[in-house]
Amino acid sequence: MLARVPTDIASIAAAQRAVNARHITLTLALLSAVAAPVAFLLGAPLAVAIILGTTTAANALAYWLTRTGRSVAGVLVAGVTLLCEHVGVVAAVGELGAVPYLSSIVILLVAATASSRLLWPAFGLTIAALAVEARLSPWQAADHGSIFTASLFAVVVFVVSMLHVRSTELAFALAEKRDRARAAAAAAAAESERQYRLIADNTNALIALVKSDGTALYLSPSHSRILHLDTSKVLGGRPLDHLAIENVDETEQAFLATLADGEAHVELRLTRADGEKLRLDTSMRRLDADGETLVVIVSRDVTHKKMLEQRVIASERLEALGRLAGSIAHDFNNLLTVMGGAADLARGTLPEGHSAHRELETVLSATSTATRLTRQLLTFSRRQLTVPVQLDPKGALEDQRELLERMVGKRIQLDYDFAHDVPRVLMPESHFEQLAMNLVVNGRDAMPEGGRLTLGLRTRHLVQSGTDALTPGEYLEFSVTDEGTGIAEEILPHLFDPFFTTKGEAGTGLGLATCHSVASQLKGTIEVETSPGKGSTFRVLLPASPALAPKPVASQPAPLSVHRVLVVDDERAVRETTARMLQASGHQVLTAATLAEARQMIADPSLEFDALITDVVLSGERGTDLLAHCRQLRPKTRILVMSGFTPEPSAAAVLAAHDAGFLAKPFGRDQLLKALKG
Repeated sequence: MLARVPTDIASIAAAQRAVNARHITLTLALLSAVAAPVAFLLGAPLAVAIILGTTTAANALAYWLTRTGRSVAGVLVAGVTLLCEHVGVVAAVGELGAVPYLSSIVILLVAATASSRLLWPAFGLTIAALAVEARLSPWQAADHGSIFTASLFAVVVFVVSMLHVRSTELAFALAEKRDRARAAAAAAAAESERQYRLIADNTNALIALVKSDGTALYLSPSHSRILHLDTSKVLGGRPLDHLAIENVDETEQAFLATLADGEAHVELRLTRADGEKLRLDTSMRRLDADGETLVVIVSRDVTHKKMLEQRVIASERLEALGRLAGSIAHDFNNLLTVMGGAADLARGTLPEGHSAHRELETVLSATSTATRLTRQLLTFSRRQLTVPVQLDPKGALEDQRELLERMVGKRIQLDYDFAHDVPRVLMPESHFEQLAMNLVVNGRDAMPEGGRLTLGLRTRHLVQSGTDALTPGEYLEFSVTDEGTGIAEEILPHLFDPFFTTKGEAGTGLGLATCHSVASQLKGTIEVETSPGKGSTFRVLLPASPALAPKPVASQPAPLSVHRVLVVDDERAVRETTARMLQASGHQVLTAATLAEARQMIADPSLEFDALITDVVLSGERGTDLLAHCRQLRPKTRILVMSGFTPEPSAAAVLAAHDAGFLAKPFGRDQLLKALKG
């Protein structure tokens, strides 16, 4: 802010008048002091000498008054002293002489040392003094002319002095007004500069002023905060030379376009000194100031915004994927059920060593892969009907042992490290299967040359959670440890991102993302411990299920030698394949294609069956509507609901309310029989 000017025009004028007053009163005092002895030596009357001595003392008083800052009082004393001296000399000598003409000196004295408002009293006193002098003179004819001429001279001196003083005061007033206006403008400019500097110094926007050659004249402090630049070193140089900009050519083109067209816009992609990547939304505008071309560059850090946009886009992609998966999953899972079931049946009818075994194994393997991918999509998009059960993780992994060993191949040794007492978890069995398969496949791919893959289960007690996602309590820790290449540090932040893969076209980027989605849905989490070249460990923490009181063992009826099953599905191929898988296992099968047909068969007492297997969706109708009807007419019937996708979030509750089992499509014969057995 500019320093305040100590004096203005008015004070300068007043100071100059005070100086004039001091000089004049000092001069008058000295002249009077010299005039008194000179007059005495020249034979002047004693009265004149006394008057001059008194005048000297009075002028000395006037000088003292002006010297002590009382300029107006000093000037008035000096003026009155002069007039009194003139009058006294006339009274002592008895003639006018040249004294009347000296009376106008009072007007000149006031004009030089005081403001215009004192000229009128000075003029009046001068005329009064002339009148007194005329009264004291013999008043001869010559005196008449002297008084008249002295009065006329006093008028002229007064008018000229008044014009001069008033014009000077007006000039001073105008100068002072202009000075005040300039001072106000300077103060306003200083305040405006202060405000703009406050904004520039405290905003998160990056504001820079550069010359046409790119050298920086100003860099806002935000450059230090956001870009970690030492602005003192960058000023006078080109900021571009101090930044690791990825799209430097695009940036240079935008700068040249600004010089040519007046403005341009570009998004800078740069890497900070600490390795963090930033996105800056940058606008450039040309300025022509004092014949020099300058460019104002304003940038905003939009890194976080871009990340949010990418997440929103990814979320929208997932939502679209979920809708797409939901729209085709039912039909696709039906096809997989038919393909897998038919291949399984065909394999069972062939003798050992038949050449078609290999081809059927290939079909079943492809069907299994397609099944896993479809379930990943549905699980990740949360569009799969799931029924939580009290899951025994040991038993689930034992059931998957053969499948997992087949997945990892002969080069990898699959080990199991289970604690003695492992808690159960409340979750769909299919979700745990996906966790195991995806993590095992991930470990297998990390060891292309083979190695050891260890699956572990143990109890973990969290007293104080290190993350907001978990609450203190007991958790199941399911770990998968490989001896592979480890995970690079730059990959870790994106490990669970949807569609992120390091396997090129061979990967879908859904395996680990699905695991993370499953863990999140169950209010758990996944921890990763890795060391480059030494392998990785994925630990899935899932809340332990409260222990249930053991149910009283009821006396079970003797198992039927042949089970009769009613299969309801609107897809003929699924219905017939399911029936053949049951028949191949010794079951008698009835089939129905519609909800109405199934209702009639349930209500027909002549038809006997021990189990009902129905699809969730039957030609646009809800297969779950059969459950209440069946429970009412056949309360002891085993009910099994099969589905690959359902848009009804309440379907799981309906199953639980009617004690119905669940079978996820696609399924094989072993899964069907296991689910039917309950």
